[in-house]
Amino acid sequence: MQQLQAKAELERRNRQNELTDTWPTEYLNSETGKEYKPHHDAEERAVYNDTPRYVLKKGGEGGGKSVAGIVKTLNRLKRGMSGIMVSPDLPHFRVSLWPEFRRWCPWSQVVDHHKRMQHQTWEPYRPFSIVFRNGATLYCGGIDDPGAWEGPNVNFAHFDEARRRKKADALKVLDGRVRIPGPAGESPQIWITTTPRKHWLFEYFGPPVADDPHAGFKAQSLVVTLLTADNAANLEPGFVDKRALTLTAAEVRVLLEAEWEDIEDTERFLPNMILWDKCQEMLPNLGPKVPLVVALDAATGRTDAVSDCFGIVAVSRHPKRRANDLAVRFVQAWQAKPGQGIDFQGTEERPGPERVVRWLCANYNVVQVCYDPTELHDMAGRLRKGGVAWLKKFSQGNQRLEADRQLLDLIMQRRIAHDGNAVLRKHVDNANRKLTDDGKRLRIVKREEVLKVDLCVALSMCCYESLRLNL
Repeated sequence: MQQLQAKAELERRNRQNELTDTWPTEYLNSETGKEYKPHHDAEERAVYNDTPRYVLKKGGEGGGKSVAGIVKTLNRLKRGMSGIMVSPDLPHFRVSLWPEFRRWCPWSQVVDHHKRMQHQTWEPYRPFSIVFRNGATLYCGGIDDPGAWEGPNVNFAHFDEARRRKKADALKVLDGRVRIPGPAGESPQIWITTTPRKHWLFEYFGPPVADDPHAGFKAQSLVVTLLTADNAANLEPGFVDKRALTLTAAEVRVLLEAEWEDIEDTERFLPNMILWDKCQEMLPNLGPKVPLVVALDAATGRTDAVSDCFGIVAVSRHPKRRANDLAVRFVQAWQAKPGQGIDFQGTEERPGPERVVRWLCANYNVVQVCYDPTELHDMAGRLRKGGVAWLKKFSQGNQRLEADRQLLDLIMQRRIAHDGNAVLRKHVDNANRKLTDDGKRLRIVKREEVLKVDLCVALSMCCYESLRLNL
């Protein structure tokens, strides 16, 4: 009933706009009646500003990036500027970009001859144009052959899902076409709406690098990220979590979180788990005076699809070998049932993570407890306030990259010993490695979104701190 009422209200507004010859003051989806609203300030700036010349709206699936690009297109048309709206090929334009544009277009402002295009029975089979009552023209289609678009001279261009083009040839052609100032001197502009890919898109829009050949381009560019989760209100309930069930962790980062990453670039953290198994040995009992570094890593606040997990690992110097060798002395993990959280305190019979940390610090020589501050700020605050131990935030930026690389080296060189803990082995086996651009550092990531690597990450952090402190 609400949807029917919304459509009736939209039709009323369209009739009113046609009678008064005015564009709408807001844009509504003709199928749902919902009004377009930016998800954050960065999106608002990208949609409503005429500068800089190049704008990339990289987003996850269903993140609203195409709609943001369409609203930006409509705002230019509203002010009498002509432009281009393309997909990487005509089939994509026909089934994706065009149906979305049709939902948001104020058809009352289209010339009568072209109003037939608003009906679902009309489909494009070749490039075409739409003329608006104010004289603005929108050239539409797929840019399968970029050279075929070297004709029109326009004020703007909207290029959707550019990641599907393997080269920057389409961008170069559009850049030559977008050169006509608007009626009030509005600057020509190109915007791209796409899920990211680490090819030419990254070269043009990625972070600056030394001796960057695209430094001039980047100086005139704006990059905005639209997460799928940000648009949850306009999607099926639980879409993000359900979609993640069919994706690898790398695919989640690209397709839902819009990160710069090539899905094909990740590989297993350890090429073969035999490397880990060869580090297993009998270790003497841990004495109360042996210096320990404890690390905490957790994934909390998850939903029905992916459960919470918490890992604790403690390491010491190896009791018998050379000074730079380490030994895993304590491992414990908690994994909640789907949709439930972890009880940090627990009970005497089944102690939770915080109670276990307090027990370790009370019974052993814990020199430091390091932790991921993004997930464990509150718990660390309680431990710090109680004077339980030296609590140290472990940076998840460059420090994590160095630590993860170091852990791989420790395992490959058999400089770390463990007693064969099955859960720790599983977390190591679940891990992939994601290399930095220079190939010198790496990050431990999950191979699949539902797999757990918290113990592996905790091991990385406490090994790094143990060697850094030279215990």
